[in-house]
Amino acid sequence: MTGGTVNDVLLTAMTGALRRYMQSRGEPVDGMNFRATVPVNLRPLRGPIELGNKFGLVFLSLPVGIADPVERLNELKRRMDALKNSPEPVLVLGLLDFFGRGPVELEDLAVEIFGQKATAVMTNVPGPRKDIYLAGSHLESIMFWVPQSARLGLGVSIISYAGRVWLGVAVDAGLIPDPHRLIDGFHEEFKDMMTLVNAVRADAEESVV
Repeated sequence: MTGGTVNDVLLTAMTGALRRYMQSRGEPVDGMNFRATVPVNLRPLRGPIELGNKFGLVFLSLPVGIADPVERLNELKRRMDALKNSPEPVLVLGLLDFFGRGPVELEDLAVEIFGQKATAVMTNVPGPRKDIYLAGSHLESIMFWVPQSARLGLGVSIISYAGRVWLGVAVDAGLIPDPHRLIDGFHEEFKDMMTLVNAVRADAEESVV
């Protein structure tokens, strides 16, 4: 329908959840954007498996002010594609490597600088597509927590595994005392988006008949 990826859809649902939460607190949302730090994988999709991480960071402006989920998805995809095709992820990777090789004081300064450029950190990790087993035991679920540093008051961790998705939020309690409402908002947004998808599919099937 939009050409968006699974990651685009999940980030769009989370952006909608932030919108719902702000509206529930009586905060204005028109024209609102949240800047989020989003890790971008820089490994080739095909190649030998190597240990360690290789990712850059982009600063994605989340269109919280857009009410329509399809319009929000299209705008978020446009912004994300522009960032992915820019030199920003590779540049940030180089800077992180440079600061990481320096003294602790320099590394702390880098963390502080990057932390001031965003309100949240969000990442979506694609896990195994099929059920996996460890020592003969079935792994029923999987979860992780995105690292937070500096002044980032919101961390969103999304991971997929065997056709299912897990979502976790870590927040500054002084900013968001009721994080479960963000989770509820995410589910409501995702449900609304799926309702639209099913409606489009039904219209397409009727037109074929």
